[in-house]
Amino acid sequence: MFVKNPLFQMTDKNLSLILEQEFDSLKVENNNVKFSLVFQTYKNNYRSFYTLANNYSPSVDRSINKMSHNRLSQLRDLQNIIEEIFKAIMWVNEKEEEELMFDWGDKNIDQYIPKKQESYSRLMRDLEEKEKELNKLKMKSDALLNKGHPASDKIEAYMETLQTQWSWLLQITKCIEVHLKENSSYSQFFKEANETNARLQKEHEMIRSNFICDKSTPLERLTELLKTLEKDKERIMENKRQVQSLLSKSKSIVRLKPRNPEEKSSSPIMVQALCDFKQDQKGILKGNEGILKDNSQRSKWLVTGPGGLDMTIPSVCLLIPPPNPLSISLATKNEKFYEAIMNIWNQLNINIKSLISWQYCVKDINYINSLTLTMMRPEEYRSVIKRLETTYQEFLRTSQGSEMFKEEDKKNLQSHFDQAQQHYDTLLVQLPNYQVKIVTKEESSKVTQEITPKPKPQPPAATINLALLTSLEELRQRLEVTESGLTNHLHLPMGDNSLHQCSVHIQKLQVLNLHGTSYLLQAEDTIKAHEARLTEKETSSLDLRELENQRCTLKHMRNDLEQKRGLLTAMDSDLAKAIQCNSQITESFHRCDVDLSKYSDQVNQMGDRWRRIQKQIESRIWDLDKQEKQLIQYQQSSSTLEQWLENARKRQDALQLVKLNDIQTLMNHLNQQKALHNEIKGKREKVEDVQKSADTCASSIKDYELQLASYGSGLETLLNVPIKRTMLQSPASVVRQEAADHQTHYIELLTRSTDYYKYLGELLKNMEEMKLSNTRIELLEEELRRLKEDLQDRNERNKSLEDTLARYKLELSQSKDELCSIEEVKRTTAMQVNAAKESLGSTQSQIQDLNEQLTRIQYQLDEEKRKRRLAEERYTTQQEEYEAAVRRRQKELEELNWLKIDLEKSVKDKERELERLKIQLDDEAARRRNAESEISKTSMMVHMSQSQYNELLLEKDGLLAKLKLMEQDKNRHKQLEDELATIRRSLEMEIRNKKRLEDEKNSMLSEFNTIKFQYEQKTTQIRQSESDREKVDRERLSLKTEIERLRHELKCLEEKYRSKLTISEKEASELAKKIDSLQREIQRLQQRPSTLCRQTQTDEKVTTIDPSKLVFDGVRRKVTAHQLCDCSIISKATLDELLKGRKTVDEVAAGIQLSLKGSGVIAGMTTGSEGKVSFTEAKHKNLLSPESALKLLEAQAATGYIVDPAFNMTMTVDTACSRGLVDTEDRDTLVTAEAASTGFKDPYTGKILSVGQAYKQGHVDKTTAVRLLQAQECVGGILDPVLSVFLPKDLALDRNLIDEDLYRCLNKKPTSYLDPATDEKLSYGDLRKKCTCEPVSGLLLLRGKEKCMTVKGIRGEVSVSELVKAELLDETDMKKLNQGQLSSKDIEEKLKSYLHGSTCIAGIYDEADNRIMTFYMAMKEGLLMRGTTLELLEAQAASGFIVDPVNNVFLTVEEAAKRGIIGKEFKNKLLSAEKAVTGYKDPATGKTVSLFQAIEKGLIEEGHGIRLLEAQIASGGIIDPVESHRIDVSVAYKRGYFDEKMNEILSYEGDDTKGFFDPNTKENLTYLQLKARCTTDPQTGLILLPIKDKNRPKSPNEERTNVLRKRRVVIVDPDTGLEMTVREAYHKELIDYETFLDLSEQESEWEEITIKGSDGSARLVIVDRKTGAQYDIQDCLDRGVIDKGFLDQYRSGKLGLTQFGEGIVSKTNNPGMIIATSSVDDVVTCSSPTQARPSSPTVRKRFNSISITVSPPPMFDDHSPVGAIFDTETLEKITIPEALRRGIVDTLTAQRLLEAQACTGGIINPATGERLSLEDAVHQSIIDESMAAKLKAAQKAYLGFEDVKTKRKMSAAEAVKEAWLPYEAGQRFLEYQYLTGGLVDPSTRQRITIEEAIRKRWLDGMGAQKLQDYRSYQKNLTCPKTKLKISYKDAMDKCMVEESNGMKMLQASSISSKGISSPYNVSNPGSRSGSRPGSRSGSRRGSVDYSSSFSYNFSSSTTAFILS
Repeated sequence: MFVKNPLFQMTDKNLSLILEQEFDSLKVENNNVKFSLVFQTYKNNYRSFYTLANNYSPSVDRSINKMSHNRLSQLRDLQNIIEEIFKAIMWVNEKEEEELMFDWGDKNIDQYIPKKQESYSRLMRDLEEKEKELNKLKMKSDALLNKGHPASDKIEAYMETLQTQWSWLLQITKCIEVHLKENSSYSQFFKEANETNARLQKEHEMIRSNFICDKSTPLERLTELLKTLEKDKERIMENKRQVQSLLSKSKSIVRLKPRNPEEKSSSPIMVQALCDFKQDQKGILKGNEGILKDNSQRSKWLVTGPGGLDMTIPSVCLLIPPPNPLSISLATKNEKFYEAIMNIWNQLNINIKSLISWQYCVKDINYINSLTLTMMRPEEYRSVIKRLETTYQEFLRTSQGSEMFKEEDKKNLQSHFDQAQQHYDTLLVQLPNYQVKIVTKEESSKVTQEITPKPKPQPPAATINLALLTSLEELRQRLEVTESGLTNHLHLPMGDNSLHQCSVHIQKLQVLNLHGTSYLLQAEDTIKAHEARLTEKETSSLDLRELENQRCTLKHMRNDLEQKRGLLTAMDSDLAKAIQCNSQITESFHRCDVDLSKYSDQVNQMGDRWRRIQKQIESRIWDLDKQEKQLIQYQQSSSTLEQWLENARKRQDALQLVKLNDIQTLMNHLNQQKALHNEIKGKREKVEDVQKSADTCASSIKDYELQLASYGSGLETLLNVPIKRTMLQSPASVVRQEAADHQTHYIELLTRSTDYYKYLGELLKNMEEMKLSNTRIELLEEELRRLKEDLQDRNERNKSLEDTLARYKLELSQSKDELCSIEEVKRTTAMQVNAAKESLGSTQSQIQDLNEQLTRIQYQLDEEKRKRRLAEERYTTQQEEYEAAVRRRQKELEELNWLKIDLEKSVKDKERELERLKIQLDDEAARRRNAESEISKTSMMVHMSQSQYNELLLEKDGLLAKLKLMEQDKNRHKQLEDELATIRRSLEMEIRNKKRLEDEKNSMLSEFNTIKFQYEQKTTQIRQSESDREKVDRERLSLKTEIERLRHELKCLEEKYRSKLTISEKEASELAKKIDSLQREIQRLQQRPSTLCRQTQTDEKVTTIDPSKLVFDGVRRKVTAHQLCDCSIISKATLDELLKGRKTVDEVAAGIQLSLKGSGVIAGMTTGSEGKVSFTEAKHKNLLSPESALKLLEAQAATGYIVDPAFNMTMTVDTACSRGLVDTEDRDTLVTAEAASTGFKDPYTGKILSVGQAYKQGHVDKTTAVRLLQAQECVGGILDPVLSVFLPKDLALDRNLIDEDLYRCLNKKPTSYLDPATDEKLSYGDLRKKCTCEPVSGLLLLRGKEKCMTVKGIRGEVSVSELVKAELLDETDMKKLNQGQLSSKDIEEKLKSYLHGSTCIAGIYDEADNRIMTFYMAMKEGLLMRGTTLELLEAQAASGFIVDPVNNVFLTVEEAAKRGIIGKEFKNKLLSAEKAVTGYKDPATGKTVSLFQAIEKGLIEEGHGIRLLEAQIASGGIIDPVESHRIDVSVAYKRGYFDEKMNEILSYEGDDTKGFFDPNTKENLTYLQLKARCTTDPQTGLILLPIKDKNRPKSPNEERTNVLRKRRVVIVDPDTGLEMTVREAYHKELIDYETFLDLSEQESEWEEITIKGSDGSARLVIVDRKTGAQYDIQDCLDRGVIDKGFLDQYRSGKLGLTQFGEGIVSKTNNPGMIIATSSVDDVVTCSSPTQARPSSPTVRKRFNSISITVSPPPMFDDHSPVGAIFDTETLEKITIPEALRRGIVDTLTAQRLLEAQACTGGIINPATGERLSLEDAVHQSIIDESMAAKLKAAQKAYLGFEDVKTKRKMSAAEAVKEAWLPYEAGQRFLEYQYLTGGLVDPSTRQRITIEEAIRKRWLDGMGAQKLQDYRSYQKNLTCPKTKLKISYKDAMDKCMVEESNGMKMLQASSISSKGISSPYNVSNPGSRSGSRPGSRSGSRRGSVDYSSSFSYNFSSSTTAFILS
C-alpha cells in the first residue's frame, strides 16, 4: 500500500470550494468579463488536473505536485498583477471622469480659478507619484511576460488598456493647462476692464462737477480753474495706457458664455481642438476647427469637424477661440468713455480760455472807453490800442468751439470793440499834433527835397532881417512835420549845418542802398535757384549712372556757388560801409539804425541760407558716394544669388522630371537630390548676407530721403512757402522687395528640395517593403499549403489515437469487473485468503500497469489536443496574415498590367492601397480598444453566470467561424492559383503583342516605301514627302523604344519570378525538414504496446495528370478544369477523362468555346467609303452619335476587351486609351464597364463583385447594369469575373451573380442601343443580327448610313438635301446635280456667301503708316481701345471666323490664339462669342441651340447676344449652328432662330442699338453703319476699318457740321429695376441736386452746327444737347476764352469735338449754373451746390440704394470675385480684413467674401492683384490665422476634397453629394464658382460649364437649374454701404471696377450713405430698361470710347482711380 501525497487528499468538492472562494474574492475586486473567464478556465483546468491526479498512482506524484505548485503560483501572479492593473485603471478613470465633468464656463469663474489651479497642481503631483508606481507595475508585467506566463496575452491587453487610459489622461492635463491660462486671462481682463470703467465714470463725474464756470466767474477764479484743469489732464492721461492695453488684450480673450448650453447663439460657434481625438473612423487634430452643433451635455459636445463629419468630443478638449464680442465691446466702451472724457476736458479748456480772453478784452474796452484827452500820454498812444487788438484777436481765436459764446455774443463784443476803436480815433484826432503825424511819406520826401537845396554861401549875420527869420520859422515847422513823419525810418540831425549834413548823408545812403539792393537781389536769385534745384530730387536711384549724374550735378552746383562767392563778400562790405556811414554822425543825433538793422538781417539771412546750401551739397555728395559703394556690393551679391537660384531651380526641375523604374536608379537619384539639397542648405548664409546688404542699402537710401525731406521742410518753414512734392516709389522699398523675393524663392526652393528628398526616401522605403512583401506572400502561400497538409495528417492521426483510447477504456472496464469479482470471492471465502492476497497483488500490479498505460495515453491525448489547439491558433493567425497578404497580392497582381503602362502610377496606387489598409487596421484596432473599454465598463453590471454563458457562446461561434474560414481558405487558394495563371496568360499576351508590333512595324515600313515611291513622282510635293518620312521614322523609333521597354519588362518579370521560385524551393526544403522532424516526434509518441496488432494498408497506384496543368483560357484569365466542373460548364465525367489523360485541354475547349470566349462582340463599323473604323473614329467622322459610340464601347469592355477592327486586336481600356482607340474623356466610363468583366472590388472586404452584385451595393446604376449584362448575355452568357467565363443566365442566378430583378429585366430585352443606319432603338442581340461578318477576321461590323453628297460649310460638311430644306437650292439645282451638270464645287461657289467665310470687318488700315493690321495689334500699338478691340473681335467670332487680314486667312478662335492673332486675355470671351456659330448647349435638354434661342433661354446676356446677332446679320446672315451654314431671315423665322420682336429691336437705330464705336469720329454706330465707313482691300477683298492720320491737316472744304459725340449716364431704380436718365431720377427724388449737377456734367452730347445770322453771315456754334448750352466759336475767340492755336488744333483733328467743347466749358465755368430744359419747371438757378437739395429722409434713403452707371461699363473681365473694399469715407482701397477691423464690414460678410476668393483661386492681394493660398495670405498678413482656419473648406472647394478611400480629388459638387461638405457651404461655394466663370475641376484647376458638370454627374437637372436661377440665391451678405441684405450676385453687381487692373471693389461706409457722390465706375450689368421693349442693358453701351472725354482723377495712399 502506498500513501498518497497530501496535496491529493483533498476531495473534488474541497478543491472546488477553495478555488471558487479565491476566484470570488478576485471577482469582487474586478468584474471584468475576460478576467473572470481567464480564472474560470484556469479553475476548470485545475479541477480536471486534480481529478486525473487523484486517480493516478504515486509514481507520478512528484511531477503532478510540481505542476500543481507551478499552476497555483501562476494563478497567484496573475491575480496580483490583474488586481494592481485594475486598481490603476480605476484610479485613472476616476481622475478622467472628474476632469471631464468639470464646467469651464464663465459661472463663478473668479471662485473656481484659484481652486482649480490648486487642484491642478495637486493632480500633477499625484501623476508624478503614480507614474513611479506604474513604472514598477510595468517592470512586474514585463517580468511575467519574459517568463512566458500562460496568460501573457491577457496581461498585455490589460497593460495596453492602462497605457491608453494614462496617455489620454495626460492629454487632458494639457487641455486643462490651456483652459486655466485662457480662463485666467478672461477673468483678469474683465476684472481690470470693469475697474477701469468705474474709474473712468468717477473721473467723468469729477470733471463735470469741479469745473463749472460762466461769464460771471471772476478772472482769478478762471485762472485757478485753468491751472487745476491742466493738472487734472495728467491724471486723466494715466488711464490712456490702461485703455489701450485692454483694447489690445480684448482681441485674444476666449469665449466662455457659449459653453453654457442655455446660452443661445444665432450664428455658428467655432471651436478649436486642444489635442488629437479620434472616434471610429473620424478624428480631429490639435489646432483644427469645427462647428459646435450641440452642447447640451456638459462633458461631451456634438461638433462638425473637418470634412463636415459630425462627432462627439469631450468638452475639455475644445476651446471656443477668440474673438470674444463681449471683451471687445467692453474694451471699446472704455475707449469711447476715455475719449468722451478727453472731449469734455478739451471743451472745458476751450470754455475757460475763452472766458479769460473775454474778461481781458472787456477790461481793455472799458479802459479805452474811459479815456479822455487829459488822460492820454504820448507813449501810450499805440500801446493801448495795440493791447486791445491783441486781446480781441486772442478772444476770436479761443472762442472757436466755445460753448460760452454764441454768435450774438461775438457780434456784441465786436460792436463794443468797434466803438472803442472809434472812441480812440476820436481822441487821437483831437490831439494837437495829429495833423503833423499823418503826413504821408510822399510829402516827407518832398520836404526832404525842399530842405536839401544846393549849398549857397552863408550870408553875413548882419544882413538877417525879420522876413528871413519868419521863413526860417516856417521852414523849422515844416522840418518838424517831416521829422515826425520819418520817426520810424530816419531821424535827421538839426544844427547849424543840418541841411548840408542831411543831404550828404542821404546821398551816401542812396548809393549804398542801390548797391546793396542789387547784390542782395542777385544773391537771393542765386540762392533760390539752388534751393529749387535741391528740392527737385526727393529720393535716390538704383541706377549707378543716374547716381553719378546726381553727384556731378551737386558738384557743379558747389562750383557755381564758389564762383559766386563774391556776392556775399560784396553784401558784407556794403553793410560795413553803411555801419561806418552811420558811425560818422555825432552822438547827439539819432542814427539810421532802423533801416540798417533790417538790411543787416537780410544779409545775415542770405548768408545763412548760402551756408546751408553748401552744407547740404557736401552732405549729399558724401551720402551718394556711400550709397554707390553699398549699391554695387548689393547688386553683385544679388545677381550672383539670382543666377544660382535659377540654376538650382532648373536642376531641381530636371531631377523631378526623371522617371524612376528600379531601386538602383532611385538610389542614384536620391544621392543626386541629397547633394543638391545640401548645396541649397549651404546657401542660407549667402541669402542672409544679401538680405543684410539690402537692409544696409535701403537704410542708407531712407536716411538720404529723410535728409532731403527735412531740408525741404526746413525750407518751407524758413520761407513760409509750400513746396510741391511728388509721391514716388522709394528705391529702398524696391531693394527690400528684391531681397524679399530672393528669400522667398530660396525658401520655396529649399521647401521643394526638402519635400522631394523626403518623397524619394519614402519611395525607396516603399519599394523595398513591396519587394519584401512579395517574398513574404510567397512564403506564406507555401507555408499555408504545407500546414494544410500537416493539419490533415494530424487529424487522421488523432482519429486513430481516439480509436486506441476507446479500446483501452474497454479493457479497463473489463479489468474493473474482474477486480470486483475477486473482492467478492475474498469476502465470501476465508480459506482462500492467501491465494486471494496473491491474486489481489497480481491484480493490483496489473491495474497499476493499466493505469500507467491509461495515464500515458491520456497525456498523449492531451498533448495532441494542445498541439491541435496551438496549430489551430497558429493556423488562425497565419490565416489572417494570409488573407491580408492575399488581398495585397491580389492588388499587386491587378496592378501588374498597369505597371507596364506607367510605373509611377502603379507605385502610387500601391501606396494608396497600403495606406488604406493601414487606416483600416488602425480603425479595427480602435474599434477593438473601444469595444474592450465598453465591455470593461458594462460588464461590472452583468452577473457572472450570464457572462460565462455569453463567453461560451462566443467561443462556440468563434470555432464555427474558424471552420468557415478554413473552408473559405480553399476557395481563396484556388483564386490565387487562377490569378497566377492569369499573370502567365498576360505575359503570353504581351509576347503576342510584341509580335503584332513587329508586324505593324513591317507593314508600316512597306507602306512608307509605297508612299515614298508615289511621292517621288510628284516634284511639287517633295517637302511634304520629307516631312512624312521623318514622321514615320519617329514613329518607328518610338515603336522600337516600346519594344525594347517591353522586352526589358519581360526580362525583369522573368528574373523576378525566377528569384521567387528559388526562394520558394529553399523554403520548401526547410519546411520539409521541419515536417520530417514533426513526423518522427509523432511516431515516437504513438508507440503502442507489443500486444497491439498493426494493420497495413496498400493503396492502388493510379497514374493521374496534375490538375494544375489542366488550365483553360478564359475571357481575361486562366480557369482550371475543377473550376469549370464546379460551375457545370463541363461534367464530372469530362473532368475524370481529363485527369486520366483520355482527353486533352484543347479537345474539351473546342466544345465549350462559347463559355470560354463568347461568340464575338460588335467590333466596329463599316461604310462603303471609309472601310473598317472603330466606334471612336466613327464618332469623330459623325457616322455615329457620341452616346451610341460610348454604349457600344461599353459593351466591348463589359465582355472582355476593346476591339481594334483595323488590326483585329483586343486590348484593355487603358491600352486602347494610350493608343488613341478610345477618347480620354470616355476612359472613366469604360473602366467602369470593364469592371463588369474583371470584377468590381468591394472597398470593405476586398472581394471581387460581379455587375449584379455591384448594382446591389450601389456601385453602378440599374440602367447601366442591365445594359452591360445584356451585352454579356448576347455574346455568351453572364460573365463571372472570378472564373472569367460566360455562364448561362439561370446558372448565374443560382450562383448569385444576378438577382431576380435583373433576371426579369434581361428577359424583357430592353432596347438600349441605336441602329446607326435607321436610328431605330434595338436590343444588343438584335443589333448583332444586323451586323455583317467580315470573312477574313470574322469580326462583326455595323453598317452606317450611306452619306449623300455634301459640300463644305462654315464648320463642317453640309448635305445638299439640307441646302434644299434651307431654300438655298431648288429642285432644278437637284436635277442638274443628279444629271452631272452641277458639281459640289459649283454649289460651293454659288452659295459662297452662305457656306464660307464672312463679310465682317476684317482688320485695321493705318493711313499714317499705310499698313494693314489685326485688331489686336492695333490695340497693342494704341490705335484702338481695349473695349473697341474686343467688340470687333467678338463680331468676327460670332460671324464665323477670326480673320488674319495680313495673310488673308480665316481661323477659329483656338487657331487664332495659337498664331497670336488674338491675346490670351480675349480667348475665353471670344470662345463664348464663337458659340454663336457652333451653337449653345441647353443644360435642360442637352440639345444645341442657336444664338437667338440662347438669348431667349437666358444662356447669354441679352444685350451682348443682340450685338453678336447684329454682327451675324451684317456679315452675311443668321448662322444655323446645327447645319453649319447661313440662312435667310424667312428660314430663320421658320426654324425659331429669329422673330419679329428681335427684328424690330435690330431695325431700331436709337442709341441703345448702337453697340459699336468709331475710333475716328468717337461716335456710337451700328455694325452696318461702321461697315459703311470701311474700305475694301483691292488685293484680298477684305473689309478694313481705316484709322485716320491725325497729323494730316484736313481740307478746308471738309464739312464739320452736325458732328455728334455722346456720353450717357444711366440710373437704375432700386424698386423697379428700370433705367432712367439723370433728369428723371432727379424729378423722382432719387438723387439730390448736387449729384444731379455732377452727373449732368459727366453726361454730354456735343453737336457742331452752323448758324446764319440776320446779315447772312455763317457762324460756327457747338451745342451741348444735354444742358442746352451753346458756345459761339467766334465769340469765344473775341472774348479770349480760347486762342487761335486751340481752334486750329480742333480744326486739324488733333482735338475731338468733346475735348474741344469741354475745354471751352472749363474756361467759361462760373459759380452760377443754368440748366436749360424744355419745361419751365425744369429751370433751376443756383449759386452754390448746397441749394435745392431734397431734405426728405425718404429721398435720402432711396438715393442710398440706387445704382448709377456711367456708361460705358468697364471693359474688364466680369468673371472675377470681389477683390477689395473701397472705403467711401477715407477714399482708399483696403483689404476685406482691414474693412472688418475698421468696422465697416461685418464678420459674416467678410468671411463670405473671402470664401468666394478662396474657392475660386485664392485670396486676392489688392495691392498687387495676386491670388494667394491661405498660407501665403497669412504670411503676407492679409488675413490672420483664425480667418485662415475658417477658409480651409473654401480652399478645398478649389484644390479638391481628398477621398479617404480612393485618394481622388473631389470637386465641391461631388463633396456635397458624398456628404464630405455640408449642403449649405457646398451650395454657397458652387454659387461663387458659377458666378465667377464656372465650376472648378480640382484635377485640372480649370472651369467647366454646367453642361459638363451634368455630364460628369456632379449635378442633376434640379441643381443645375438652381445655380442658373439668380433669384434663388440666398441673401447672406450685408451690403457694407446700404446695410441691406444682398446675395453675392448683388454684391458683384454693386462693385466698382478699378481702371488699372479690373479689380472689383465693394463700396463700404460706417453708416448708410446719403448718396452716390463718388465719380467712379459703378456697374450694374444685370439691369434692364423698361422704357421700351427693345431696350437693352449696359453691355450695349460698352462701345463708348473714353479717350477724348474729361477725367475725374482721385489719388489716395493706396492707388489712383480714373473714370473718363
